[in-house]
Amino acid sequence: MSRPQRTVETLCKQLSQDDDHLVRVYSHSVTRRGFMLWKSARKEKQIVIQKPLRPDPFEPETDVAGHFRRHIATHRPKAVLEVGTRRTDPSRKTHRRDSFPWVPDADYLRLDIRDGLDVDVIGDIHALPSEWSGRFECFIADAVFEHLERPWIAAKEVARILAPGGCFFIVTHQCYPLHGHPSDFFRFSKEALRLIFEDAGLSVASSDYGLRCMIVPPESVVPPEILETWNREYPSFAHVKAFGVKP
Repeated sequence: MSRPQRTVETLCKQLSQDDDHLVRVYSHSVTRRGFMLWKSARKEKQIVIQKPLRPDPFEPETDVAGHFRRHIATHRPKAVLEVGTRRTDPSRKTHRRDSFPWVPDADYLRLDIRDGLDVDVIGDIHALPSEWSGRFECFIADAVFEHLERPWIAAKEVARILAPGGCFFIVTHQCYPLHGHPSDFFRFSKEALRLIFEDAGLSVASSDYGLRCMIVPPESVVPPEILETWNREYPSFAHVKAFGVKP
């Protein structure tokens, strides 16, 4: 009597208590709780147990977010513009208002291209109001610059609305799935992020990556047996950050 074939769902359930294994099955590759399910090269659809695929540990050379926090704690900016604050998940805020308890509500503006929860002003970072020139002492954009059609123009607008000595903190993506809100245009290396702000006339004090990840392309592009080595040699990161000031 032939042995019944085990499905992907059965295997995931069977191994759900053991995060130290990787399953290869005759199936389309999927991910669940750290398991990578690969198509088996064995003729009889044999299951092969291996170690899970995980990114190598990563420690940034520079703590960019820490640099920013220390700066605002020391300089206590009096007026802040934060962009991209509209909530896409009503249960989770996406702004840093709580980090500036000394700033009056009238001087902490939250801007987004669309109206919604946590949006004070609807606007386009490519063309901010002319009367905002030199108004703000701090600018924040988290998960925004990947959505901009022309981020180099936005960087020049950041330079314009900052007062001399004002700071900026940018978080965006080096590697991340495509996602709208409403469109998705760019990914950045830390060198690229530094370049567009320096070209805008700002001084970048620190720039670095965060949240190392792994890319799993089709087997025809990167064979499974060299996948870990390939990711180690050519790393990818979910985040890239930059902090700096206006001279």
